[in-house]
Amino acid sequence: MTEPTTHAPARDAAELHAEFEAVWGNPKGWRALSVVNHTSVANRFMVTGAVFFVIAGLLGMLLRAQLAQPGQAFMGAEAYNQVFTMHGTMMMFLFAVPIQQGLAAYLLPKMLGARDLVFPRLGAFGYWCYLFGGLIFTSSLLVGLAPDAGWFMYTPLSSNTYSPGMGADFWLLGITFIEIATMAAAIDITVSILRARAAGMGLHQLPIFAWSMLVTSLMVIVGFPPLILGSLLLELERAAGWSFFDPTRGGDPVLWQHLFWLFGHPEVYII
Repeated sequence: MTEPTTHAPARDAAELHAEFEAVWGNPKGWRALSVVNHTSVANRFMVTGAVFFVIAGLLGMLLRAQLAQPGQAFMGAEAYNQVFTMHGTMMMFLFAVPIQQGLAAYLLPKMLGARDLVFPRLGAFGYWCYLFGGLIFTSSLLVGLAPDAGWFMYTPLSSNTYSPGMGADFWLLGITFIEIATMAAAIDITVSILRARAAGMGLHQLPIFAWSMLVTSLMVIVGFPPLILGSLLLELERAAGWSFFDPTRGGDPVLWQHLFWLFGHPEVYII
């Protein structure tokens, strides 16, 4: 007579949940800064973008107050140029694209049937670059050194001769970090759409939002490197005395326009 077989008791559901949380759950306290999952990073992108949107909206209201009546003396010319530059830059670089990429990072894994985006640490790196660049740029308001050469920073208006001081440097340094963040998010989104779809989901079965973000991210990958290059070259010219855009030393101011609009024209369709 054989002994009856005994089965091990089923593991407690709470114990299984605790083990799952230990691997996939978000850390608490200051360690929460190390979170890399797409939901948390995407929420941070969107919340931070909303804060910059509020700041940009307040600056826009100042512009409208100045333009409300002819001959209005609400702001001087220098202050108006600073507010115009800060408002346009925030709306273009710190609000529109980051909010869009944050929404994509939140929704795409759910649409694609993936656990996460393929490069979660790259996505988190992109967020911290975005926050750091945004703080550098916005801090220029607090220290009274806001840039005043326009959100397009055309040379020679943005050169040391016509924009002395550190205002343009705040713009160039802050925007460079934001551009890197945008590139990081675009690469993460593109590769995730192409490589992390659920088994059996062909490209022809993608949701229309995924298609739009794939095309948008490819435009970011093509359009943003020229502006990153341009902002680095202009900062080197301003800070280190090199000559890229100064015609008196062999440079060409039109070079900035070429580099900027290699970014600027795709940016129209990105937004």
